[in-house]
Amino acid sequence: MSRLWNSRRIGAGLAVLMSAAAVSAPSPAMAAPAGWSVVNGAAAASGTTTYRSVAGGRYADVAGEISVGASDGQCYYLRYYVAADLLGQGANSARLCDQGVLPVESHAFLPLLGTRGFRIGLCRVAPGTPEEASIADLGAHCVRV
Repeated sequence: MSRLWNSRRIGAGLAVLMSAAAVSAPSPAMAAPAGWSVVNGAAAASGTTTYRSVAGGRYADVAGEISVGASDGQCYYLRYYVAADLLGQGANSARLCDQGVLPVESHAFLPLLGTRGFRIGLCRVAPGTPEEASIADLGAHCVRV
């Protein structure tokens, strides 16, 4: 009888310890925001990038703004590029083609396998210039952050 009682107490103790470990398990890691700024032509851009770990990779959360004090007739945008797997994937923010301030935000997913980095660039193009192909990296018209 005492053996049965001891095994029940041990089993109950293990269940309590396992429950406590599950409750105290850390949530996905989030690094402190890293500030950045860059200038290209008449535009300046600044903001922060924060990385959040999730199952299968992490997110690069970018928040900031592009500002143009005196327009030079060009359009400006941020290009986000993820070199992953065999083909990198890129995306652009909205364009600012006159003086003013444009808030920018992106939440790029960076997969665990094949990730070689995440790049941001402030790009300058003439109005009406088509967007890059999704697999194009930062071009010569972009200044890397």
